[in-house]
Amino acid sequence: MTSVSSKMPCAGSVCSYYPSADSSKVLLVFALDTINTLVDVYFYGRAFITCRWKTTYACTLEMPWDLSVAIGASFLVSFFVQCFYAHRIWIISNRNKLLTGAVLVAASAQLVFGFVLLGVARTGNIATLFNSPYNPVNSLGSAVCDAIITASVLFYLRPSRTNLLRKDYHIQKLNLVYVQTGLITFLNALAIAILYYQDGIAGEYLTVAPGIVKSKTYLNALLAVLNARKLTRNQPAPPLEIPTLPTIH
Repeated sequence: MTSVSSKMPCAGSVCSYYPSADSSKVLLVFALDTINTLVDVYFYGRAFITCRWKTTYACTLEMPWDLSVAIGASFLVSFFVQCFYAHRIWIISNRNKLLTGAVLVAASAQLVFGFVLLGVARTGNIATLFNSPYNPVNSLGSAVCDAIITASVLFYLRPSRTNLLRKDYHIQKLNLVYVQTGLITFLNALAIAILYYQDGIAGEYLTVAPGIVKSKTYLNALLAVLNARKLTRNQPAPPLEIPTLPTIH
């Protein structure tokens, strides 16, 4: 007799867990985010302390190496986390090549335009970084990728895909975490693109506000999904409700 558990559908990361592979992903993203944080601290310390009241070219217009490293690390964090999500989409969509390819193309586009932006800025000055047209293209690429990921997870992990209430309970909790983290990264990337198109140069420089936390949002999204996946396995599900059968007279 076949057991009920053998018939239960596997909803991607709900049924599979690879601690060694996940540890390497977390370590890589954490290392890049740490580099981003340390270099950001160095850049702002130099800008507000060392270069305070100075009007030299190096302090006012030169594109600093530390800012380039910080932004480059942020782009890499976004790319690797989006690739992590692409692998999850590949699993829960039953190896949908078109959908997974769309996520990878959008993630690659944001990375390529991001490094093109840095290349253009290095040949000019710091103002080039903020008024380059590659800036909003990079952000829109991230926003589109996050939108595809969030919509895909919401579709494939919707409760109506299974008939087992116990399984649906865990899937709903994991689905909620995916959607919440996906919306945060999506809104952050979209905010960068919107602020770029504000009137005046001040609007373009306001992109620093969401840009500085971009790496943190993607790292937190990765950790939240991994932690939620572990909790759903260890947390007991609510009792299985069996509907009352009608009385036959």
